[in-house]
Amino acid sequence: MLNETSLHLFRDQELITILILCMICTAASFLISLLFPKADAAYRTEASALSFLKPVRKPVWGRQDAAAILILTSVTAVITFTKLGTSIFPETTWQPQDAGQSFVLELTDETHSDAVYAVYGEGFSPDTDYYQLGTSDISLYGSHDGITWEHFLNLEDNGIYHYGIYPCNADYRFIRISSGRLSASLTEIAFRKAGTDSFLPVSVFEDNYAGTAYPASLTVDEQNKLVSDPTYYEEGYFDEVYHPRNAWEIANGQYLYATVHPLFGTNIMALSIKMFGMNPFAWRLPGAVFGILIIPLMYVVLKNIFYHPFYCMFGTALTAFDFMHMTTSRIGTLEPFSIFFILLMYCYMIRFFRGSFYITSFRRQMYYLFLSGVAMGIGIAVKWTACYSAVGLAILLFTNLCMRFREYRRAVKEDSSGFSPEQQDDIRHVKKLFPRYFLYTILLCFLFFILIPAVIYWISYLPDRVWTNEWSVRNVWEQNVHMYRYHIDLKAEHPFQSSWYQWLLDLRPIWYYVHTETDGVMHTISCFSNPLLTWAGLPAIIYTIYRTVKEKDPAGWIILTGYFTALMPWVSLVQRCVFAYHFYPTSIFTAAAVTYAAYHLSRKDRDKRRATAFLAAYILLFIIFLPVVTGFGTSQGYVRLLEWLPGWYFG
Repeated sequence: MLNETSLHLFRDQELITILILCMICTAASFLISLLFPKADAAYRTEASALSFLKPVRKPVWGRQDAAAILILTSVTAVITFTKLGTSIFPETTWQPQDAGQSFVLELTDETHSDAVYAVYGEGFSPDTDYYQLGTSDISLYGSHDGITWEHFLNLEDNGIYHYGIYPCNADYRFIRISSGRLSASLTEIAFRKAGTDSFLPVSVFEDNYAGTAYPASLTVDEQNKLVSDPTYYEEGYFDEVYHPRNAWEIANGQYLYATVHPLFGTNIMALSIKMFGMNPFAWRLPGAVFGILIIPLMYVVLKNIFYHPFYCMFGTALTAFDFMHMTTSRIGTLEPFSIFFILLMYCYMIRFFRGSFYITSFRRQMYYLFLSGVAMGIGIAVKWTACYSAVGLAILLFTNLCMRFREYRRAVKEDSSGFSPEQQDDIRHVKKLFPRYFLYTILLCFLFFILIPAVIYWISYLPDRVWTNEWSVRNVWEQNVHMYRYHIDLKAEHPFQSSWYQWLLDLRPIWYYVHTETDGVMHTISCFSNPLLTWAGLPAIIYTIYRTVKEKDPAGWIILTGYFTALMPWVSLVQRCVFAYHFYPTSIFTAAAVTYAAYHLSRKDRDKRRATAFLAAYILLFIIFLPVVTGFGTSQGYVRLLEWLPGWYFG
């Protein structure tokens, strides 16, 4: 009833439920935040007695920070987990033992069906000579008496973990299912009762392999797990034909069918499948959790850039209510893991960048670099896009060292006779520390950013059966050469591919999924940015460049470094087919740039009203477009109404 009311009023089946839950979470988060003390300032400053040594600011955390983090994280969690995916999905899979193997099913009650439903997953491959590739080459024959047979249907490959629905007009008591190849697999088959949305009772009538590990009963033992009108909630879509499959293979100790990305993120997904079974909820759960964790992490990053709670909340909300962030958090792919670790490695590098080993403890500075390197290693072990952003770490590292060198050179040139005893001590301190600390930092960076990430990357392959022989450094290297050649040699084209310049203005979303239920309710999913993020983002980047050059602002330098190192490889290096979701790492720093512009323009006239109005419009746009980025039930007319630009197609 609530869903129907929500659909009628807002063209979104889930919106009323989401709003109620979000209000509850907001109230609870606010009350919890009252337990935290108020902050007496946005930051504290540690400074030397020498004016030419840059002071170090350290963020101060308080009640406002706690409230913003709790509210934004809980609201994001509510939306992310709403209709994320079912935990009920057929799992037991039949596979033939011999080419041409067949078995017979019997419809034990009524026999008239108007559609055949087939779902397939991967079977267990004894070796890498063949893999279970689905239902193609599986034929269905019907009979009234079990003697005379008529061919009436050939199954096709409709995508692994996806429903294949074949309309037909069949009225047979016996159904013979015959496979023409060993690489076939069939998880569940069902026959919809004509004119209804229920399935006909069915059992195995004849099976010559009933005593083997793969009896025919595996194809009809989970009839209660099937639905007559499946949506994204009950089946896989888009790249879920790849990553969940690899995760299932890892969870079950199988050789991997295809490995074109590193496997750390897939191993996290495999752990979820091991715990909760092979179903849409299980394979989407890890990405959903990491997508939610991105929100508090984004706040921490912004806190180390802007310090002030309002603007940290502003920038974090831009990420929380970005379409792309929500869409990629709700699908079983690698992006949420990748973005989380990219943000994490930047978080620690920013802490280092904002510090100074003349003022901050050198051990603490190295601790930040160590954690940044570990996060970088994990990020690259999830997806190679972290390599692009890792260039930004090097830029920030050497920028900091250059600033320390400038201060050292100034200390060397200064005539200390005109300084106080305290200042003279600081000058001697700088002269003594720089050569040693500079050398130590460079040497430790070889450990933190080369050796440790390499070890993390290599050992991330240990749980996986990528090779017929055992894990070795050489095998990992050869596997990665194969992956590299796959990507650079890929000549595929796609109707929803896009170019980097289209991402900057949100001109070409990638369309993932569409299904219209029998009652006319439409479910569609597309991946693109909140238009206000990109449309405001480009001028914000220009403003950030201008102000950073003019004021030599370290905050702007951090943002520009993250933005351009994430974007430029797609401009100059990558020649293959790419999509809107490849903008995701750049979009994080786009949000930071918009925050930077709002921060300085608002502080200039001491007026936050424009920033508040922008954020309100941004959230409203998120609510308006929610059905086409999440798959929540809506109407076809509403979907068409949202196709504002010629390149926007939502099914």
